[in-house]
Formats: sequence, structure tokens, C-alpha cells
Amino acid sequence: MTVLFDPLDEEQLADPIPTYRALREQDPVQRIPVGGGTWVVSRYEDVRRLLRTTAGLMQPPGATVPVELAGGPAERIYRGLMVLNDPPVHTRLRKLTEKAMTRGAVEKLRADVERVASEALDAMLEQGEADAMTELAFTVPLRVICGMLGIPEADRAQMLDWTPDFFRIFLPQANDADGIAACHRACQNFIDYLSEQIEYRRRTPADDIFSALVSAEDEGDRLSRDELVATVLSLLTGGFDTTMGMIGAGVFGLARQPEQLAALREDPAGLARTAVEEFIRWESPVAVTYRHFVEDVTIADTTIPAGEPIWLLLLSANRDDTRFHDPDGFDVRRKPNQHVAFGGGRHHCIGSHLARLEGEVVFAEIARRIETIEITGDSPRRPNFQFRSFTTLPVKMTGRSR
Repeated sequence: MTVLFDPLDEEQLADPIPTYRALREQDPVQRIPVGGGTWVVSRYEDVRRLLRTTAGLMQPPGATVPVELAGGPAERIYRGLMVLNDPPVHTRLRKLTEKAMTRGAVEKLRADVERVASEALDAMLEQGEADAMTELAFTVPLRVICGMLGIPEADRAQMLDWTPDFFRIFLPQANDADGIAACHRACQNFIDYLSEQIEYRRRTPADDIFSALVSAEDEGDRLSRDELVATVLSLLTGGFDTTMGMIGAGVFGLARQPEQLAALREDPAGLARTAVEEFIRWESPVAVTYRHFVEDVTIADTTIPAGEPIWLLLLSANRDDTRFHDPDGFDVRRKPNQHVAFGGGRHHCIGSHLARLEGEVVFAEIARRIETIEITGDSPRRPNFQFRSFTTLPVKMTGRSR
């Protein structure tokens, strides 16, 4: 019997890997009864091809606003999100924002990231036993991206509270009525808060990315209020949540496989980068992305009609054994590692350089300073098939003698 992908099934939410394996083998392009009919693509080569396909996505954006979001605050943000637009809108938005996220611009933050990571590990070692998600995986990327954007420290915990419900905006068809209502509330909260911050920065600009976006112009073009809110929100939530998932997964993996920590310890500077790529592949913090094509597209002998939604299972693609040896294990030395965790094509993750830098710094610091990592309690994942992360990860870290 062919397995059916169900994004609300509790067993699949807890561990989607067996379902993904069955989909790749039995039904790699599957149509499921979600949102009036949605296609699910699970194999690496098919996902990679569709990520790079330029047959069209969301243009015009208003034509593809899900009915669940129409008429509410979530629609305002949805229309302004860069990832949900194609050229010329996408080109315009990306041109006005990407300067702050280039490899060179991000590299200038290395010393700040090293300081934040060192302070986080100091706190964990002092506590003896601590939640690695709260004290490390969440703290480092949140402090870094909020510092870049100039978000006051007193407001940062509130950002975390609103973020899970905001993320429902990306696949609203997979939510019930309560979930959609929560999404609208979170979007309204972000609109209210960020609108106040925009006005403040118009009056008193600072040396941060947020102020730069408020004043950014390209040949006289500026971001509208809703575009500013959507863009800052994308940078903010994408800048800590997905990196949080990657760091948490890396700590979990190193605790479960101490030989991998030993290998990383032998060459922290040299292996930190490959280790981060492996943690990103293995966890795929953004596990699902999606496309709407304005033309019919044929994949694996199946023709998907124009306009029908397609979910690309990035996590499944990154666990495809036709592409990766021992895909469900992880190896900090894995090369090559051409994963698709950051998407692809024109919608390749704009924050990928920042995520990589933060991961490299954190795991190089762990390799230099930590002798052992022991998981001391349950480590459940949040019940979200699109954005993967542990909710808690209680660990005991033992420091190395210096």
C-alpha cells in the first residue's frame, strides 16, 4: 500500500523520515488532498530541478494569496515577502536588502559572533546542566540578528513568542482554524511593533540594518511600509529560528555520536565549516518549501498543471540515499555535500552566509572548549513539519582542561 503524506499526522510529525523514504521509493510525486489538492515532491534530483526552474512562481503575488490569509493582517505581510515574489518584484526587494547579507558584510561580524558564542558556552558550563536550545541555539543567533537590526534587548523575548505562529503563513493549508487565527494575531503584533520601529528610525536613524532599510533607495525606489515590515520580519525570524534548529541539531548529533565531536576537536578551524554543512543537511531546519508555476511542469513522468501548489520536501531530498551515502547518519567530514537546505535558484536563502558563520563559530568553539556532551533528559521536537527544531535539549557539557 502506497504511503500518503499527511502534514497533520502526529506520527509523521514526530518522525517524518520513514514516510519520506517510502515516498521516494513508491510515489515520488504525490498529490495529497490538502488545500484543494497539493503536489508533494520528495526525491533529491526532482527537488533540486524544481528549485532551479524559472517557469514562474507567484507573479502577480495577489493571484496566489491563500484563501486562509485573505483579508487579514497575514495577507499584508504575505504580499510583501521577498520569498513569495518573482521578478520584477523579487529583484527589486532583493536588490534593496542583500548588501547587508553578503559574505563580506557578514564576515565583519565574526568577532561579535565569537564573543556571543563564548559567553553562551561560559553560561552553560557554569550551570552544569542546561537547555542547549535556550542557552545556546536560541541565544547566539537571536543576539546576533537583533544586534544587526537594532532590536532592543527588552523586546527580544516577545519576538520569540510571536514567531511560531507567524511561520504558519507559509503553509496555511496545513493549519486548522485556530492555527490560522493565531497566525493573523502574530502578524498583527509584528505589524504594530515594527511599524513603531520604522517611525522611530525615520526620526532617529541608527547604524543598523533596520535604519538602512528604512532609508534605502535604488534609483529613487524605496520600500513601502508593508514591504519594510515583511522584509525586516523575514530577516529577523529567518535570522534566528532556522539557525537555532541547525545549532540544536548539531549539539544533539555530537552528543549522540561522541566520535564525531572527537573528529571535530582534532581540527576545529578546518572541520567546523564541513560540520555545519552536514548539520544543515541532516536537520534541514526549513524542511519544506513550495512553488506555484505559471506553466505546466513535468517531473518524474508526472505533469503538474500550472497554478497547482507544489511542496518540495527539502529534508527528504537531503536524506536521499541515491545522492548521499548513509544519509540518516552524519559525518562532520562529509564531502562533497551539495544539500538543498538553503533552497536554490533566485530564492536561495539570503541569510545563508550568516547562518554558516554562526554555525562555524559555535562548533569551532565547542570543539576547542568542550570535552563531552551528555543528553540528560527528553528532547522533543516542535510539532511542525515545515520548520524543524528541538523544543528543549537538556545537556551536561564538560569543559576541557586548558
